Amino acid sequence: MKNKIKLSTVTTYKFGGYCNNFYKISNNNIDLFDEAFSNKQHFILGKGSNIAFSDDDYQGNVINPDFCEINYIKNLSEVKVGASVFLPDLARFYKDKNLINAEFLIGIPGSVGGAVKMNAGAYGWEFSDIFLSTEVYNLDTKKIETIYKKDIDFSYRSSSNLERKVIISATLIATEGDPELIKSRLTENVKYRKKTQPSAVYNAGSVFKNTNEYSAGELIDKSGLKGFSIEGIEVSKKHANFFIASKNAKSSSLYKLVNHVKDVVDSKFGVSLEKEIIFVGKFE
Repeated sequence: MKNKIKLSTVTTYKFGGYCNNFYKISNNNIDLFDEAFSNKQHFILGKGSNIAFSDDDYQGNVINPDFCEINYIKNLSEVKVGASVFLPDLARFYKDKNLINAEFLIGIPGSVGGAVKMNAGAYGWEFSDIFLSTEVYNLDTKKIETIYKKDIDFSYRSSSNLERKVIISATLIATEGDPELIKSRLTENVKYRKKTQPSAVYNAGSVFKNTNEYSAGELIDKSGLKGFSIEGIEVSKKHANFFIASKNAKSSSLYKLVNHVKDVVDSKFGVSLEKEIIFVGKFE
């Protein structure tokens, strides 16, 4: 169904003006895809954990998939999970079924759809490590299709061959494991995340991508930017690759801080950091 909504209510940073064309789409109203992806610009929104909408109203369509089914198919050693399922909930589902190797998902504040698209990861694991296939709605053919892992070029925090396709679900590897080992891994991952990352409400996870050559947080730290702030947005003193917003801060201030940090790191180290946060709307 289509609604008017304030975008600040559907993102972790709590930024954004109104959108008059906010579509929540589930398996029961999948025919809305054609209307939602009409002539206007559009944006697909999951849990809103790496998104910063402009402070202005958004004139296009925002599509918010609501695919929350999750099933363990034991005889196939697979889990089929809807694109809207919260990743920590998926980690807990695996634990409850004594399934191993999804423990890395416990602290990632995103959804399955975003995890497929961005190849989400932590603690040396990536979503592609447990991924088999994805069911998508193809906006060009207007049909539901299945795309297998071999046809997707996964890399660090990215994928290919998913353009113009809305992720509906993913089929994942389900490997039975030792319940004590699973519990231990989850406990350690939660403990490590609490120790190293800020718990403030208004943030969106990592601001910049890491690479094999560098850690973005380390470069920002070495640039002397921990604690640096612009108009209510601060580089976290706990982890420099997390930017924390005060309650009444604006999206435009985050944009200024992100670009300032990027410029300083480039000037000091000759490294052009790549943004992990997605800015949506007008910022210039």
